[in-house]
Amino acid sequence: MRLDMGQLLIGRLVYVEPVAALDDIRFERIIRGFAQHYEVTPHDATAFSFARGEGYLQISKGDAFGYVDSGSIERLGRTAEPIETHGGNVIPMPPRYNGLRFVLNIRVLLVYWVFLLLVGWMILGGDWMVWLCGFVAAAATSVWLIRRSLRAKLNNWLARESWN
Repeated sequence: MRLDMGQLLIGRLVYVEPVAALDDIRFERIIRGFAQHYEVTPHDATAFSFARGEGYLQISKGDAFGYVDSGSIERLGRTAEPIETHGGNVIPMPPRYNGLRFVLNIRVLLVYWVFLLLVGWMILGGDWMVWLCGFVAAAATSVWLIRRSLRAKLNNWLARESWN
Protein backbone atom coordinates (compact mmCIF):
# COMPACT_ATOMS: atom_id res chain seq x y z
CA MET A 1 0.00 0.00 0.00
CA ARG A 2 3.00 2.29 -0.38
CA LEU A 3 2.65 5.18 -2.77
CA ASP A 4 5.12 5.76 -5.58
CA MET A 5 6.20 9.30 -4.63
CA GLY A 6 8.09 9.87 -7.91
CA GLN A 7 4.91 9.26 -9.89
CA LEU A 8 2.87 11.39 -7.48
CA LEU A 9 5.12 14.36 -8.24
CA ILE A 10 4.02 14.20 -11.89
CA GLY A 11 0.36 13.79 -10.99
CA ARG A 12 -0.14 10.04 -11.05
CA LEU A 13 -1.26 8.20 -7.96
CA VAL A 14 0.32 4.72 -8.19
CA TYR A 15 -0.14 2.11 -5.46
CA VAL A 16 -1.06 -1.52 -4.83
CA GLU A 17 -4.16 -2.46 -2.85
CA PRO A 18 -4.21 -6.03 -1.48
CA VAL A 19 -7.53 -7.69 -2.30
CA ALA A 20 -8.30 -11.22 -1.16
CA ALA A 21 -9.87 -13.84 -3.44
CA LEU A 22 -9.81 -11.72 -6.59
CA ASP A 23 -11.27 -14.16 -9.11
CA ASP A 24 -12.62 -13.42 -12.60
CA ILE A 25 -16.19 -12.79 -11.42
CA ARG A 26 -15.10 -10.20 -8.84
CA PHE A 27 -12.77 -8.52 -11.33
CA GLU A 28 -15.69 -8.29 -13.77
CA ARG A 29 -17.73 -6.59 -11.02
CA ILE A 30 -14.96 -4.02 -10.62
CA ILE A 31 -14.95 -3.39 -14.37
CA ARG A 32 -18.76 -2.95 -14.37
CA GLY A 33 -18.49 -0.61 -11.40
CA PHE A 34 -16.00 1.61 -13.21
CA ALA A 35 -18.13 1.44 -16.37
CA GLN A 36 -20.96 3.15 -14.46
CA HIS A 37 -18.89 6.35 -14.29
CA TYR A 38 -16.14 6.08 -16.91
CA GLU A 39 -15.37 4.76 -20.38
CA VAL A 40 -13.64 1.42 -19.80
CA THR A 41 -11.15 -0.17 -22.20
CA PRO A 42 -10.23 -3.77 -21.33
CA HIS A 43 -6.66 -4.71 -22.23
CA ASP A 44 -6.70 -8.39 -21.30
CA ALA A 45 -8.08 -10.60 -18.55
CA THR A 46 -5.93 -8.90 -15.94
CA ALA A 47 -6.01 -5.18 -16.79
CA PHE A 48 -8.19 -2.36 -18.03
CA SER A 49 -8.02 1.39 -18.32
CA PHE A 50 -10.70 3.99 -17.76
CA ALA A 51 -11.19 7.62 -18.71
CA ARG A 52 -13.88 10.23 -18.69
CA GLY A 53 -15.71 9.99 -21.94
CA GLU A 54 -18.31 11.98 -23.77
CA GLY A 55 -21.40 12.29 -21.63
CA TYR A 56 -19.35 11.86 -18.45
CA LEU A 57 -21.73 11.05 -15.62
CA GLN A 58 -20.91 13.31 -12.70
CA ILE A 59 -20.14 11.53 -9.45
CA SER A 60 -21.70 12.97 -6.30
CA LYS A 61 -19.99 15.94 -4.67
CA GLY A 62 -19.06 14.00 -1.55
CA ASP A 63 -17.17 11.40 -3.59
CA ALA A 64 -13.48 12.28 -3.87
CA PHE A 65 -12.92 9.66 -6.57
CA GLY A 66 -14.72 12.01 -8.98
CA TYR A 67 -11.48 14.03 -9.15
CA VAL A 68 -9.70 11.17 -10.92
CA ASP A 69 -9.62 11.87 -14.66
CA SER A 70 -8.33 8.55 -15.96
CA GLY A 71 -6.22 5.60 -15.00
CA SER A 72 -5.60 1.90 -15.24
CA ILE A 73 -6.07 -1.09 -13.01
CA GLU A 74 -4.17 -4.35 -13.14
CA ARG A 75 -4.57 -7.59 -11.20
CA LEU A 76 -1.29 -8.71 -9.72
CA GLY A 77 -0.52 -12.39 -9.76
CA ARG A 78 0.99 -14.16 -6.81
CA THR A 79 4.43 -15.55 -7.44
CA ALA A 80 4.86 -19.26 -7.03
CA GLU A 81 6.67 -20.12 -3.84
CA PRO A 82 8.39 -23.47 -3.33
CA ILE A 83 6.67 -25.54 -0.66
CA GLU A 84 8.39 -28.27 1.34
CA THR A 85 6.00 -31.17 1.85
CA HIS A 86 8.26 -33.51 3.87
CA GLY A 87 6.98 -36.53 2.03
CA GLY A 88 3.33 -35.48 1.95
CA ASN A 89 1.21 -35.45 -1.17
CA VAL A 90 -0.96 -32.39 -0.39
CA ILE A 91 0.19 -29.06 -1.76
CA PRO A 92 -1.88 -25.99 -0.89
CA MET A 93 -2.80 -23.78 -3.84
CA PRO A 94 -2.33 -20.08 -3.20
CA PRO A 95 -4.84 -17.63 -4.68
CA ARG A 96 -4.10 -16.79 -8.29
CA TYR A 97 -4.29 -13.02 -7.75
CA ASN A 98 -3.52 -11.14 -4.58
CA GLY A 99 -3.95 -7.45 -5.30
CA LEU A 100 -4.77 -4.59 -7.61
CA ARG A 101 -2.28 -2.05 -8.94
CA PHE A 102 -3.85 1.35 -9.46
CA VAL A 103 -2.45 4.08 -11.68
CA LEU A 104 -4.73 7.11 -11.27
CA ASN A 105 -4.31 10.43 -13.09
CA ILE A 106 -4.89 13.31 -10.63
CA ARG A 107 -2.92 16.03 -12.44
CA VAL A 108 -5.92 18.35 -12.78
CA LEU A 109 -6.55 18.20 -9.04
CA LEU A 110 -2.92 18.99 -8.21
CA VAL A 111 -2.85 21.85 -10.73
CA TYR A 112 -6.04 23.19 -9.12
CA TRP A 113 -4.38 23.18 -5.68
CA VAL A 114 -1.23 24.85 -7.04
CA PHE A 115 -3.30 27.56 -8.75
CA LEU A 116 -5.50 28.16 -5.70
CA LEU A 117 -2.59 28.40 -3.28
CA LEU A 118 -0.54 30.52 -5.69
CA VAL A 119 -3.39 33.02 -5.99
CA GLY A 120 -3.76 32.98 -2.19
CA TRP A 121 -0.05 33.67 -1.79
CA MET A 122 -0.19 36.57 -4.29
CA ILE A 123 -3.21 38.14 -2.61
CA LEU A 124 -2.38 37.53 1.05
CA GLY A 125 1.39 37.33 0.85
CA GLY A 126 3.36 35.76 3.65
CA ASP A 127 6.08 33.18 3.80
CA TRP A 128 6.18 30.93 0.74
CA MET A 129 7.16 27.97 2.90
CA VAL A 130 3.81 28.14 4.71
CA TRP A 131 2.00 28.08 1.37
CA LEU A 132 4.13 25.17 0.20
CA CYS A 133 3.24 23.26 3.37
CA GLY A 134 -0.41 24.11 2.64
CA PHE A 135 -0.07 22.55 -0.82
CA VAL A 136 1.52 19.41 0.60
CA ALA A 137 -1.27 19.15 3.19
CA ALA A 138 -3.98 19.69 0.56
CA ALA A 139 -2.42 17.14 -1.81
CA ALA A 140 -1.96 14.56 0.96
CA THR A 141 -5.56 15.02 2.10
CA SER A 142 -6.79 14.68 -1.48
CA VAL A 143 -4.81 11.46 -1.99
CA TRP A 144 -6.14 10.05 1.29
CA LEU A 145 -9.74 10.92 0.36
CA ILE A 146 -9.40 9.44 -3.14
CA ARG A 147 -7.97 6.19 -1.77
CA ARG A 148 -10.67 5.99 0.91
CA SER A 149 -13.40 6.60 -1.67
CA LEU A 150 -11.97 3.97 -4.03
CA ARG A 151 -11.68 1.45 -1.19
CA ALA A 152 -15.36 2.03 -0.31
CA LYS A 153 -16.35 1.58 -3.96
CA LEU A 154 -14.36 -1.68 -4.19
CA ASN A 155 -15.97 -3.00 -1.01
CA ASN A 156 -19.39 -2.17 -2.43
CA TRP A 157 -18.70 -3.75 -5.82
CA LEU A 158 -17.09 -6.89 -4.33
CA ALA A 159 -19.79 -7.52 -1.73
CA ARG A 160 -21.84 -10.65 -2.17
CA GLU A 161 -25.12 -9.92 -3.86
CA SER A 162 -26.92 -12.75 -2.09
CA TRP A 163 -26.16 -15.35 0.55
CA ASN A 164 -28.61 -17.82 -1.05
